[in-house]
Amino acid sequence: MKTKTNIMARIAAILIACSLLMSLAACGQAPAPTEAPSQSTAGTSADPTKTPSQSEADPTKAPSPGVVKAGNLIEGIEAEAVEGKAADETFLSSQYAFAARLLADSYKEDGSNCLVSPLSVVLALAMTANGAANETLKQMLDVIGSGITMEDLNAYLYQYVNNLPSSARAKLAVANSIWLNDKENFSVREDFLRKDVSWYHADVYKQPFNSSAVKEINGWVAKHTDNMIDQILEKLSKDDRMLLINAICFDAKWLSPYTEYAVGEENFFLSDGTVQTVDMMHSQEREYYSGEDYKGFAKYYEGGGYKFVAILPDKEIGLDEFITSLDGNKLSSILNGSTGTKVNTGLPKFSYDYSASLKERLQGMGMVNAFVDDTASPDFADFSLMSDTNPLYISDVIHKTHIEVTEAGTRAAAVTAVVVAEATAMPTEPPKEVILDRPFLYMIVDSETNLPIFIGTVNSVE
Repeated sequence: MKTKTNIMARIAAILIACSLLMSLAACGQAPAPTEAPSQSTAGTSADPTKTPSQSEADPTKAPSPGVVKAGNLIEGIEAEAVEGKAADETFLSSQYAFAARLLADSYKEDGSNCLVSPLSVVLALAMTANGAANETLKQMLDVIGSGITMEDLNAYLYQYVNNLPSSARAKLAVANSIWLNDKENFSVREDFLRKDVSWYHADVYKQPFNSSAVKEINGWVAKHTDNMIDQILEKLSKDDRMLLINAICFDAKWLSPYTEYAVGEENFFLSDGTVQTVDMMHSQEREYYSGEDYKGFAKYYEGGGYKFVAILPDKEIGLDEFITSLDGNKLSSILNGSTGTKVNTGLPKFSYDYSASLKERLQGMGMVNAFVDDTASPDFADFSLMSDTNPLYISDVIHKTHIEVTEAGTRAAAVTAVVVAEATAMPTEPPKEVILDRPFLYMIVDSETNLPIFIGTVNSVE
């Protein structure tokens, strides 16, 4: 057990996962390898009034091999050549399980209109897990990867993210960054940074954690979410040393946009019996989902790389009970169980913002040690692969999202070979019908793997 004096040297690593769905301006192209990280423009020169660090004052207590001082972290951290791993059943099942659990726990906690990005949360936590060891690492991998090894998870995510399509009409941009407190007696392992630079193309910034840093961090978030999320932090505490941030921006047009004649005012029936008047957008789609307690449809974005999947639980079940029953196997069965047939659809226009701390939800999933201050329990966080000069733990995981669905899209465009093939082989049976006039589940889905990038609920139309 560490002494009480170590409390003052605590490292509170805040992990932030922020996601954005939809923007009015371009949000960038698909991820590509970045150049070696460069120093933040907010960096400051050394303060000559500061007392030299322990390693500087006493050369016999210099950092151990593989550790660099915070003041030098931006220099020489170059990406190594890495090799990805194709998504297989092991990876896909792990991500279905995490997505279902994250949604279910978030919906249980917040209810109403809920939106999470499983991919954004996994990427931010995977970057953090590269600095974890022993039981802390095991718990993190159990939660975000169903026990997949760190090496394999890095490889899976690297190839999956870099293969996500992005075009002028259907854009998906992924950005990662690490922010370090430029503070004496704080050092970070170079091999930890190199892993996140290599596998996740993370940019690395350092500066004193003051009001200027908050402004810089929020500016980075705004830039990489096309200003749809303009703030992730209000302040930094004196104990905060590191932030690991992921941002996802999606901007796509419908393959078949709604015309003004296809939109009209209709009723939307809330679960409490309240009736709202909404702008309902009607179309005929060609991908239908059905099960013992739900039905749904898919509407494609241009390019065919992504689709909007809406699932309407049966009236007797309701959205609350349906979400409670959702697990990885059921989510996989839904998304991989579509049939090609005509379906008349009604989709209300809606938009909303969502924000949540995921700390307690991740702890409930089994990721416990990562959040534990080492003076509070013998089962404390072990992030020794990040730094061996100070203990680290995660103080919070913040998640923010935004969505807007209109006649134009959730912004995308283009036809895929799959859509055309189905269109030419449609049976002549009467169309199915799915009118989303009561609470429903929806997802933005990668058409290649059928993994949800965003998954949310609509209980009321805003």
